[in-house]
Amino acid sequence: MEKISVIVPVFNGAAYLEQCVESILSQKYTDIELILVNDGSVDRTGAICEDFRKNDARVRVVHKLQNEGLGAARNTGLEMAVGDYILFLDADDWIDPNHISDLYELMIRTESDVAIANFTRYFQADERYELHIFPEDYYEKVLTPPEWFAYQYGIGQNLSLCFTVPWGKLYKKSLFETILYPTDGYGEDDRTTWKLYINADRIAYMHRSSLLYRVNENSMTQQEKDPATIFGLKVVSERLETLSLLGFPLDGEIKAFEWRAGLAIESALKKGDMVAYKQVQFQLQALKKYRK
Repeated sequence: MEKISVIVPVFNGAAYLEQCVESILSQKYTDIELILVNDGSVDRTGAICEDFRKNDARVRVVHKLQNEGLGAARNTGLEMAVGDYILFLDADDWIDPNHISDLYELMIRTESDVAIANFTRYFQADERYELHIFPEDYYEKVLTPPEWFAYQYGIGQNLSLCFTVPWGKLYKKSLFETILYPTDGYGEDDRTTWKLYINADRIAYMHRSSLLYRVNENSMTQQEKDPATIFGLKVVSERLETLSLLGFPLDGEIKAFEWRAGLAIESALKKGDMVAYKQVQFQLQALKKYRK
């Protein structure tokens, strides 16, 4: 078996961390190292991490003195990782016992560099699961980077989001040799995952949900206020510029930018934020250079 490094950044995650870690340590694929990055927590997170470390030799822990954010925490985990493959999980989520084994089998069988699974939302406020994929819906796709950029939008069933977030995926560690997560604020996943796909030769997707994503009002996504940041306009702008230089088709990216811009405009108008509204309108004007 090849070693897989599972990286879990955690900040004040005592309420859910045990469920998360137990789901990792009970995986059918056992040749793992679990790296818990305690990102300056002030609750019982540190003590919980140490308890797991003492009871399972596969667990490694690093304690940061200050909260540095998800990007920096993931980078710390990458620096520590000794596995051939990388898998991320957020500290308030959890995975099925075969999440890692299924991703590994898919990656090896399809000779891919990234393997991706879907997820199920769990709404913490009313303890409700959003089931949207059933056994009879299963299929697989293996895509090259240009095919992935053309495929990812407008399909539904969480595909756009599950292709964007860092979790729910198994990566060859070599993809991170020249890529780190940004540490200057919100949206580090949206700004990074697509760059890993560009570095890959093949991207494999299985249409099965094996990760439980906890929708929590205290998440960074819920706390962010700037509409352009929430809907990732800067991300898509960077993608457009990069993909244009690489000669990739841009129709899907242009539509994605227009869709995100529409959501940002609606949000800005609801808040009466005319500065944000004008900024989004200006960014829409800049799309002209990418149109044929």
